[in-house]
Amino acid sequence: MTKKPLALVVDDDNASRITMVAALRKAGFETEQADNGEKAVDVFTLRQPDLVFLDVMMPGMDGFDTCRAIRACPGGEYVQILMVTGLDDTKSIEKSFLAGGNDFVSKPINWAVFGHRARYMLRAGKALKDAYLSRGLLAQTQDVAKIGNWKIDFQTGLCTISSEAMVLLGFGAEVKEDLSISEMLDLLIGQHKPDVYDTVVDSIRGRESFTINFQRETPQGSAQHIYMRGETLLNENRKPDFLLGVVQDITRMKRAEDEIRYLAFYDSLTGLANRTLFLDRLKKIIEYSERNGRSFALLFMDIDNFKQINDTMGHYAGDILLKNTAAIIKKCTRKSDTVGIKGLNSPGNLVARHGGDEFVLILAEIASPESAAIVARRLLEAIPQPQIIENQEISVTTSIGISVYPEDGTDTDVLFRHADTAMYHAKKIGRNNFQFFDESFNAAAVARFSLEQDLKVALANDDFILYFQPQFNLIDQKVVGVEALIRWNHREKGFIAPDQFIAIAEDCGLIVEINKWVIRAACEQSRKWSNKGLADVRIAVNLSGYRLGEQDIVGTLKANLDKFSLSGRNIEVEVTENVLMQNTEAIVETLKGMKELGVRVSLDDFGTGYSSLSYLTSFQVDVIKIDRSFVMGCISNNKNKVIIKAIIAMGHSLGMKIVAEGVETLEQFEFLKKYDCDECQGYYFSPAVPAIEIEQRLLKASAAVKRA
Repeated sequence: MTKKPLALVVDDDNASRITMVAALRKAGFETEQADNGEKAVDVFTLRQPDLVFLDVMMPGMDGFDTCRAIRACPGGEYVQILMVTGLDDTKSIEKSFLAGGNDFVSKPINWAVFGHRARYMLRAGKALKDAYLSRGLLAQTQDVAKIGNWKIDFQTGLCTISSEAMVLLGFGAEVKEDLSISEMLDLLIGQHKPDVYDTVVDSIRGRESFTINFQRETPQGSAQHIYMRGETLLNENRKPDFLLGVVQDITRMKRAEDEIRYLAFYDSLTGLANRTLFLDRLKKIIEYSERNGRSFALLFMDIDNFKQINDTMGHYAGDILLKNTAAIIKKCTRKSDTVGIKGLNSPGNLVARHGGDEFVLILAEIASPESAAIVARRLLEAIPQPQIIENQEISVTTSIGISVYPEDGTDTDVLFRHADTAMYHAKKIGRNNFQFFDESFNAAAVARFSLEQDLKVALANDDFILYFQPQFNLIDQKVVGVEALIRWNHREKGFIAPDQFIAIAEDCGLIVEINKWVIRAACEQSRKWSNKGLADVRIAVNLSGYRLGEQDIVGTLKANLDKFSLSGRNIEVEVTENVLMQNTEAIVETLKGMKELGVRVSLDDFGTGYSSLSYLTSFQVDVIKIDRSFVMGCISNNKNKVIIKAIIAMGHSLGMKIVAEGVETLEQFEFLKKYDCDECQGYYFSPAVPAIEIEQRLLKASAAVKRA
């Protein structure tokens, strides 16, 4: 259960205090109260609230002294303090800032929006605290917060900028007083932002409050994102007297947002477009080509024998190979082999990583199919060039399938499928070549059909088995759960990994039965372990999200939980981002039903799909799993470090657990532990193993605890 934020309300007036407490509780806050400054300091020291609402006018120790005293307390440097002033008490507001207040609110308070303001202050406080901790400047909160204030006196026309504002804007730490409005705005905004300047000037002339975000250049020449707000204060005649405001450097916040937004459309390993961006661009170029009578080519590439390299040399070497191959593809397609039409807004070429060792290319506005062949030949020549990876010389080849619009299809599915079929034909006839799609190509279809038939037999004969990869708590390194991974024990071909048959199962509709089998097998195993005293082992089942909302997953879960006398806490269901992005009523109901059963829902491979942040609050997700592609580069890649820290901070602020996948080294483990990741899994601890191996490890650990 998510802990409620704590607010401290300080006011000697009992009625005012009770009214504010009620409003805060309605907004989701836990509250503490104090009726004087001395008690407020004691309560703050004891409870360390997230927000403080402090009345200015109190007998004895007034609000200003109380504010200063709280700021002097341990933890008081960065708590958000809102000063409550009289309606026309402009001097109190000025003193509030000088005493250390973050913001102010005038009486009478608009209770309809008060809760929203409190939540905004809470978010600002959390952002401030996160920045404060991450940079290790525990004694310099104001510098880390990068918040300053300014004031315009409408009577004199003179302006003041605080020393904090001057520092964060890149100037000296000197308070600037008796400035003209233009002088103040030149310092706050800069001289090269006429649109921002005009907006603020219009607000000042109209004596109106305003809020604006903009980018400026510091005196040192670096870009800086600024949040600026001004609020008009009225005098006793209800006339504007002052415009008081704050200015905040939100550059770090913007950069973190940009990094997370980057996840939406680009592959973190290669820097290429991801599948989501590719499909969007493919749809747009079909629409464009149909309107303008143009042709384009779709190339589907697959690295030959990549799995063998991955298995023999490890994922790290495999990732380097993928990055190098992506760079080669970009270089080979940089020189346009297509004919551009002036005056037409063509979506243009695109190189994307489709997944695993697959890449797709869109060649826009080709003059003829030969244009696509030129690029394909260039790729076939460049990719096999020897590479040195892990002190070994590696040379790989690729197979390429090509479909052409409109000859080979006029919609995304058909064009993609035909390029895929052509690629499999290229592999069949010897690899390291390219093939245009031809209606006579049926080999791939025949092979897939054969595998479909084998899948049906496998389901009937129960030829599947679950392997389990343990998940560890980063603090004590104890096993807290396992992820169940399906394997197909083919009677002729041996063990077949899920990436070789899940897509086929999705296409032919067998995925529904496979998902049911996985749930049943996981519940059955959980019961077996419970009977041996291992009831606390949580099993995470990784279900295919293909048309998940159309499957009765909740009914299957309930039936098996009941059958094996299990609680919902024994099972966790992993879904991918793309499942949530379907955002259908059926998906919403499915996830709601899982939660009602007590089943945890985790978001698998976070960052590799659409990565829209809205679904994190729209859906009741319990766990975020950081994709292994980010973990693999967390030591050497600064961007990966920033992304992982941002995901952990974001997930924790939303009350979610964070699990890191693909942990393979001690350095990765220590990095994740340092930044408060909750759980992890990967080859550093254990690969996926049969149930008996997990059972032996857990029983051994349990016996050791009992002996202790």
